[in-house]
Amino acid sequence: MGIKAFSDDFLWGTATASYQIEGSPLADGASPSIWHKFSHIPGKTKNNENGDTACDHYHRYEEDIDNLVKLGVKAYRFSIAWPRIIPEPGTINRKGIDFYKRIIDRLLKHNIEPFITLFHWDTPLWLEKLGGFRKRESVDHFLFYGETLFKEFGDRVKHWISVNEPMVYTISGYVIGDMAPGYKRDLRGLFHAAHHLLLSHSRLADALHGFSKGAVIGIAEAQVWVRPFKSGSERDKRAADLMDKLINRLYMDPVTTGGYPEKLLAKAGRYMPAGFEKDLEGMKNTCDFIGINYYTSQSYRYSLFTPMIHAKEMQTPGCKRSAMWEIYPDGIYNLLKRVKDEYNNIPCYITENGFPLNDKGRSDLLDDAERIEYLKDHIRKVMQAHKEGVNVKGYFLWSLMDNFEWNHGYDMRFGIIRVDFKTLKRSWKKSAYWYQNIIKTGLSG
Repeated sequence: MGIKAFSDDFLWGTATASYQIEGSPLADGASPSIWHKFSHIPGKTKNNENGDTACDHYHRYEEDIDNLVKLGVKAYRFSIAWPRIIPEPGTINRKGIDFYKRIIDRLLKHNIEPFITLFHWDTPLWLEKLGGFRKRESVDHFLFYGETLFKEFGDRVKHWISVNEPMVYTISGYVIGDMAPGYKRDLRGLFHAAHHLLLSHSRLADALHGFSKGAVIGIAEAQVWVRPFKSGSERDKRAADLMDKLINRLYMDPVTTGGYPEKLLAKAGRYMPAGFEKDLEGMKNTCDFIGINYYTSQSYRYSLFTPMIHAKEMQTPGCKRSAMWEIYPDGIYNLLKRVKDEYNNIPCYITENGFPLNDKGRSDLLDDAERIEYLKDHIRKVMQAHKEGVNVKGYFLWSLMDNFEWNHGYDMRFGIIRVDFKTLKRSWKKSAYWYQNIIKTGLSG
């Protein structure tokens, strides 16, 4: 477009997650996570692949940070592996802390602002054996872990994310079962885990502000723009509205407005932890910012035979698709406008936005023009929301490099830097050079 789209203080960045890139998950005193266990169960991941090596970031972090410097990013969002820091209840692993200290120090040396995610799905296996996030005690364990990091890094790290995508963790981990911890049709587990993760966030927010008055904390919320399959159908509208509450508002509302969606509680309140209402006032307004992870939209029609929600996802007619999802750039704009109109225009970041490709049928593995088109269209919509007064302060592209894509193994590649998983060589794709120019010039496309 050739237009100066964002102010100079807008934070351009990229994002990664610990289990997806680090490898060496049991090195230097670390204990297993639920993803270490899950990915070693035959049939749970594509080609039975796991994160034992991943991108070997554990040994190659200097090279990866050098690529961040070359890209010119102002910020880098990464997660810390909880089992590296707390390998068993109440025990602090110094070697794990030192690993992340080296990363933080190197980022700051190059004037790259670290955005640390405390929990990006790699629950310690010891915690899962105690009941995981289905149990209220998980909140105390999460707080101990978080306070340990605040004490160690709070003097240098000012941006924290408590939980990444609690919606995906709970729905895929307790109902669908295609991701760790791998339970199926456990609605009680879903709503207990959701509440305890959000309660953990509120306790962590209080703790962080006690350690560092200048630090801020939020949640990276997986947000999906939900639409009725038939716009003129009242039943489809009601189905889509309930799905919006289950997918989006269940995780946004408690930490902003201090309540769960009433229509959802009317359907599912019996699955909530006993006495959850007493927690809500303390959870209200505990996000200094909201992170939005956006990839796709979904359409729903009324379905009599679908228990509780009476909604069935349908492919939207005429909607382009990536290798995984529908492509709908207007969705990122709509969700940003919702933050402004319904959540008091709280500061927000796009904490993830990206495009999956696989190698099948591709002659030039560094030519990812489809990704550039996707990113360009979505950044334009972020720019539009920004111009209309949405308090959006940064954009983190997912992902810095190809990685272990959870149950998809290494089949789906989101990186702007290609990783050859046989040699671990890093190579810049066309999208990396394109993004480098966006960051350098501030132009929208």
